[in-house]
Amino acid sequence: ALVMLSLCACGAPADNPGDAPLETENASPGGSATVGVIEPAALISKEGAEIILGVSLDTVQTSEQETVGLKQCLYESEGHFLQISLTQQAMMPAEQRQTPESLYRAIVENFEDAVQVDGVGDEAYFATPGLHILEDGYYILIAIGNLDDETNREKLAEAGRLAVENLKAAISALF
Repeated sequence: ALVMLSLCACGAPADNPGDAPLETENASPGGSATVGVIEPAALISKEGAEIILGVSLDTVQTSEQETVGLKQCLYESEGHFLQISLTQQAMMPAEQRQTPESLYRAIVENFEDAVQVDGVGDEAYFATPGLHILEDGYYILIAIGNLDDETNREKLAEAGRLAVENLKAAISALF
């Protein structure tokens, strides 16, 4: 699961940095709409990623893995990237027995060197490959590079706070 989380990418970028729009209906791979699915770009837009990283980002790659409810978005330019992954129950097939929380726990508990991060989500840890966040039953993973670099950890914490704030707004818009 960790390799899948690190290698995939998803969601079209939004136009404004802090308050990316929520898409409550998204086209699924089969062409039908999935109601209640939140795009990762609604949590951190391309512009928001540029502000956090302090560089202009050239490309956006998106992907999803419906079997585990994962949507990812990767913003990048030469030498810099920000990847945001969002695992959500609304994206998972009905027969899936795991939940975003169980996936989060399985990954975080397998890293003996995971470091708790206070003030981000219901629960958050730094562990390979970035900042793992559990918020209201959603699992967010944000990666930007070397996790041992203190500056990267500060940027990840900032990105995590923004992602959680925008997730809360997106959830409110759904209900």
